[in-house]
Amino acid sequence: MAPTTNVASDSDALVRFAKRVSHDINNFSTVVLTYSELLLSDIPDADPIHADVAEIHRAADATVRYLQRVTQFSRVGSMRRMPTAVDDGLVDATAVLAAEQGDRPVQLFLGGGRIHADSKWWRDVVIELLRNAHEAAPAGSTIVVRSAVDGDTVTVDVEDDGAGIPDDLLETVTEPFVTSKQGVSGAGIGLAMADMFMRTLGGSIHFTRIDGAAAGTRRTRVRAVLPADTTAS
Repeated sequence: MAPTTNVASDSDALVRFAKRVSHDINNFSTVVLTYSELLLSDIPDADPIHADVAEIHRAADATVRYLQRVTQFSRVGSMRRMPTAVDDGLVDATAVLAAEQGDRPVQLFLGGGRIHADSKWWRDVVIELLRNAHEAAPAGSTIVVRSAVDGDTVTVDVEDDGAGIPDDLLETVTEPFVTSKQGVSGAGIGLAMADMFMRTLGGSIHFTRIDGAAAGTRRTRVRAVLPADTTAS
């Protein structure tokens, strides 16, 4: 008899694993972050060692911030749900990206609609999609974000001029810790968070290549499809 797979049990085990990993590594990274910060305050900027310690500090800081995202990923199943304006999340997420990456132009085409979700979670998921697009796209190119309502469905597209997801990763790119990027910033949790959010709400996420505005060019599109909240306001 073929073994059966309990999806719920697998998901619970993954959540427990994420919590344990996040907690343990965060403790180690916080020590490195704290002591490297103290060393930086004692070592003159002109000392060659200063640059080495600064690199250690940056890596530790990036690790702590990444682990905060892992912790958030582990809590997706417990988020509150209420009528949430889709476009509010897009506007807020774009403002966050602008604060982080002021040189990245973003075009918003707002089509309205509501979903039944936690508004903060929705904003954070859009931030992850925008960060993913920013990291993939050439410097200075424009990220395009569109929302639309089609009956009982809301769609949100995030498009960029990047090369897209490699074919060999298309089936696994939304699994935790799968990434085509290098370093801590590409540790493979952003799209996993977005995918779990969509599935928790009964939606889905899709990756495609589309024709660009210039002849012969292609763009990458990430499309979030979610059930619309149709309750009366």
